[in-house]
Amino acid sequence: MKYFFIFSFFHIFMLMGCVSKPATKTTQGAVFDVLARTDTLIDLGSVRAGEVVLYEAQVLNSGTEPLVITSVRSSCGCTAVEYEKRPIGVGERGDFSFRFDSRGMWGTQLKLVEVESSGGKYSITVKAEVN
Repeated sequence: MKYFFIFSFFHIFMLMGCVSKPATKTTQGAVFDVLARTDTLIDLGSVRAGEVVLYEAQVLNSGTEPLVITSVRSSCGCTAVEYEKRPIGVGERGDFSFRFDSRGMWGTQLKLVEVESSGGKYSITVKAEVN
């Protein structure tokens, strides 16, 4: 009986080591000019299935008035977006990032992120080849 408990404890400990968080890869990205009205494609390249990619970028205000991002929507719950909540001054940059979680995905993935601001609408397409 004593050996059974030792054996069971050992196996439970080994199984716990097999459960892990998905790997996270961070990518430094571009500077988006939402006032340029040019939609952007971000190609994350090859992503391992289960990997989470953090893409860090900035939003540039090239206008003549402060820029306020009013909403950001993504086409899928696998893409979580964080952005600057305060007004971005003329000529200044604000932080903008998103996480793409590839768990449960395979093949070519295209996700849309729509940004609405005081300067208009802007679309970002996120592409990843999940393998």
